[in-house]
Amino acid sequence: MPSFSLRYKILIILGCYVFGILVMFVVSQEDLTTAKDKLEVVELAYSLNSIILEVRRYEKNFLLYGTREALQENTRQLALALETVETISGKVAKFKVHPMLLKLKNLTLAYQSGMELLLRKWSENSKVELGGLADELRSQGQDMTELSKELVRFEHNQIRTILNELARRLIVWSLVAIAVGIFMPLVMSFGIFKPLRIIKEATEDIALGRFSKIEVLDTRDEMQQVMEAFNIMVKELERRQDQLVQSQKLSSIGTLTAGIAHQLNNPLNNISTSCQIAVDDFDAGDPVFIKQMLKNIEQETYRARDVVQGLLEFSRVKEFELHPANLWDVVNRSVKLVKSQVPSAIKLYVDIPENLRVPMDVQRIQEVLIIMIINASQAIIGEGEISLSAFVDKAKKEAVIEIRDTGTGIPAEIKDRLFDPFYTTKEEGQGTGLGLSIAYGIIRKHNGEIVVESVVGEGASFLIHLPLIADQVDERGEQS
Repeated sequence: MPSFSLRYKILIILGCYVFGILVMFVVSQEDLTTAKDKLEVVELAYSLNSIILEVRRYEKNFLLYGTREALQENTRQLALALETVETISGKVAKFKVHPMLLKLKNLTLAYQSGMELLLRKWSENSKVELGGLADELRSQGQDMTELSKELVRFEHNQIRTILNELARRLIVWSLVAIAVGIFMPLVMSFGIFKPLRIIKEATEDIALGRFSKIEVLDTRDEMQQVMEAFNIMVKELERRQDQLVQSQKLSSIGTLTAGIAHQLNNPLNNISTSCQIAVDDFDAGDPVFIKQMLKNIEQETYRARDVVQGLLEFSRVKEFELHPANLWDVVNRSVKLVKSQVPSAIKLYVDIPENLRVPMDVQRIQEVLIIMIINASQAIIGEGEISLSAFVDKAKKEAVIEIRDTGTGIPAEIKDRLFDPFYTTKEEGQGTGLGLSIAYGIIRKHNGEIVVESVVGEGASFLIHLPLIADQVDERGEQS
């Protein structure tokens, strides 16, 4: 199948439409011209019929009264009839009525010959008997009258037929025009509006943080090229978003490093102290005490290992992948990583069901939770509280995570811009404005939703909605 550009497709469709209208115009014009010619013929046929009736009237007067004036007028009207026949004949040479007109002409000529014969006999002897010849002329005159009437009726019927055919053709062409008028928008819808609608919906998804490729329609024109280019753009945007996420993650790692160092400092100090005590008391030979010191060293080593392992898992680059995970574990690991960044005057409370498993990308949900906890702590001036809770909305088949703080709250005028990239209310150098935007994108990638509820002066509550595979999920992440 040849490939045409969208412009040529539209031009072809419009060309066919215009061509159809021109054909309809030409055919209709031809029918109207024929009808016009037929009307002229009917007018002449009416006139011919009237003339023949005059011929018959003067014929009757002559046969009744034998006046020369009647005979002369009959001859004059007869010549006029033949002249009218000739006029009509020139107009109907291509029409069906032409044979009938020839018959009428021959009959009129025969009648004329009869009248000339009658005139000669009457001129020789005005008292001569004309019975047989008169009867023949009357018969021919009657035939002429009937044939002229038939001529008028025939042409009337022809005009009616032409007008009916014209009306039928106009109906057919109108239906064709309507069909083309319906077909063209359908073609336009498939070729232009449908792809544009798909792109519009995909663009709205991008605005919501969902980077989904669109189905490329096989239109073989510019719209297909646009859709293919759109998919390339989506892929690039997704890659750039991943870069932003990683950049934000690196920023978070940098922020967490000082806190992690502090978290490592305590177990290392404990290890050092236990080692020193064990060395000092080694010569005393108390194995129970030495064993207790070694256990302390082991516990503090595990503690340090968990801190480092949590940071390593958080910083590792992984492809986005959904797996049922225990929400309680994910939240607590996130809290451990970020706790050192929360001022001591702010209390952190966690109330998560221990057996709640949610399909998620653990690493990215951790990133969201860390962003939300840090933002919540920065919104609190002085003492305050941050609480993390969760529950299952069985009606909507989703898990809802709530991060609530007792900070200053969020003004109504900035709520709509809160998740916009690079939008921040912090002072210059205090934030990039990417945190909440990235968190929003991650949640949308989970086919979830994040909303904020806040009253100025009363803190803020961020609700994260994540879809569940089933109403209830057992400890293995399978439907129970």
